[in-house]
Amino acid sequence: MEDLSRFFAVIGAVFAAAKGITDQIKARWPWLGEPRNDPREEKQRELWVILFNAVIAALLAGMAAIDVFALMGLNAFAGLKAAYPGLYLFINMVAVGLMSTFGSPFLHEILSILIEFKENIRLRNQMATLQLLPAKKVKTPRNEND
Repeated sequence: MEDLSRFFAVIGAVFAAAKGITDQIKARWPWLGEPRNDPREEKQRELWVILFNAVIAALLAGMAAIDVFALMGLNAFAGLKAAYPGLYLFINMVAVGLMSTFGSPFLHEILSILIEFKENIRLRNQMATLQLLPAKKVKTPRNEND
C-alpha cells in the first residue's frame, strides 16, 4: 500500500507540474492557447497541447529521475535497467509522458472532487462556528425604544 501511495504522490506531482507548465505556455503562445472556430484547427490545437503536456511530463520525470516502473512494482525491466540505463530512462520518460497525457484528466477530476469536499467541510465548520456565537441584538426602527 505504501508503494501505491508513493506512486500516486510522485505521479500526481509530475502531472500537476506538467499541467501548470502547459497552462503557462498556452497563456504565452496564443496559437496554442486560444480556441479555434474551425473544428479541424481546434482538434489540431488540442493535439499540440497534449503533445506539449506529454513532453513536459517526460522531461520532468527524466530530470527528477523518477523510476515509474519501480514505483509500480514492475521488476520486468530490471535487466534492461542494468544493461542499458539510458534506454531504460528514455522508456521510463515515455511511460510517464503517456500516463500524464491519458491519466491527467482522471487525476484532475479526483483533485477537483477533493477540493470541493474540502470547501464543503470548511463551510460546514464556519456555519457551526457562527451558530455557537451569541446572537447580537440588532437595532431596528421598531426596537430602538427598548
